[in-house]
Amino acid sequence: MGKKDMDIMREQKVIFVEGAEEKGIDKKKAEEVFNTMMEFAKYGFNRSHSAAYSVIAYQTAYVKAHYPAEYMAAVLTHNLKDIKKIAFFVDECKRQEINVLGPDINESDLNFMVNAKGEIRFGLAAIKNVGENAARSIIEEQRKNGDFTSIFDFAKRVNLRSVNKRSFEALAMAGAFDSFKNTHRAQYFYRENTEDSIFLEKVIKFAGSYQEKENSMQASLFGGMDEIEVQDPDMPDCPPWSKIEQLKKEKEVTGFYMSGHPLEDFQLEINHFCNITLTDIKDNMAKYKNMAITFAGIVTSVAHRTSKTGKPFGTFTLEDFSDQHQFFLFSEDYLKRKHFLVEGSSLLIKGQISERRYGDDLEVRINSIKILAEVLENMTSEILLKLPLTTITDEIVAGLSDIVETSNGNCKLKFHISDPGQNISVEMPSSGKTVDAASFIKKLEEFPDVKYKLT
Repeated sequence: MGKKDMDIMREQKVIFVEGAEEKGIDKKKAEEVFNTMMEFAKYGFNRSHSAAYSVIAYQTAYVKAHYPAEYMAAVLTHNLKDIKKIAFFVDECKRQEINVLGPDINESDLNFMVNAKGEIRFGLAAIKNVGENAARSIIEEQRKNGDFTSIFDFAKRVNLRSVNKRSFEALAMAGAFDSFKNTHRAQYFYRENTEDSIFLEKVIKFAGSYQEKENSMQASLFGGMDEIEVQDPDMPDCPPWSKIEQLKKEKEVTGFYMSGHPLEDFQLEINHFCNITLTDIKDNMAKYKNMAITFAGIVTSVAHRTSKTGKPFGTFTLEDFSDQHQFFLFSEDYLKRKHFLVEGSSLLIKGQISERRYGDDLEVRINSIKILAEVLENMTSEILLKLPLTTITDEIVAGLSDIVETSNGNCKLKFHISDPGQNISVEMPSSGKTVDAASFIKKLEEFPDVKYKLT
């Protein structure tokens, strides 16, 4: 068993069962015991091996208990190439109330590291198109001569042979330059017209010229070096990227969303209307067979195709907080819903898990698709406000009255007042007043004692 030799184990099984029968043990019970041992043998070790493992397990548990941020930084670094695991462990960090920050040109190390505040900082070498050599060059310069103060200071000081244009672009997309004052990421990629180069290219040319002049300067008569005084260019004036665009570019170079998630603004809709996640669909599809399911996500890729028989169909990949999954639309379903298949769209999908038409495999059959931003208003006809009598104060009454009066829409209101001590409750509809569901619920966040239900 220690060597996991199945042929020898099968031979030993015969001997074991026969010996058990000779001692009056039921054959079926003997086989059951041996089969249990064979299962153990798949991952069994001798005692010395197990003892060594136990020491490592104890040391690991100690580090996790007493140095949680350092432990999670090591785990993240170890799993850097597995985006699904990275997302899982970032969520675990949030659960432990450990902040995971994006890369920073003045604070990041090569890999994930813990800063002075106990937060985990993303490593420069982990950014796509930066690479270890460029990252080392940047870190060495920062440690030797201090923090970089601007994109121009950075470009003038780094080795432009190691830190090339692609590295500059990746650093900007990942947010590594966000600590520079009065700048935003869109400025680095600004073009005055379609023929113009992006601003980062101009920065690199400016820095290259600066370094060339600096290197070619001759010593003065007094044995020193003349100071180079060159005015830095002005940063371009342009609007910042939208949240979705910024997150998309972050993911392009880091593998996942760093400064947020595209679905964060729809957490309310997801909590109230969805009954399944994409992880559930991928890992437990059989559990939800023949059930009506509702899930949400952002479209990350789309393909419009034609079958061998000439019929159009489409595939799209949806991503939520937990995972991503590919879905198919065929024939009439595709024609009716193909306008929803746009990269970057956030969707709410209703469907059913059932067997494929041909074969026993399970699939998700999509019954409806809705734009997630429109769901709250279109799918909510009434908001039921739940108010325990003990929590009702003049402040809450005045606050609720104010937001009811200032909100106008098509959603009805109903109040549920309860007194648990007296086992009394009463429901009262509002007197003809209707509100805008989205804005009203957002304002309700100011009153944590007021619970609500959407119908």
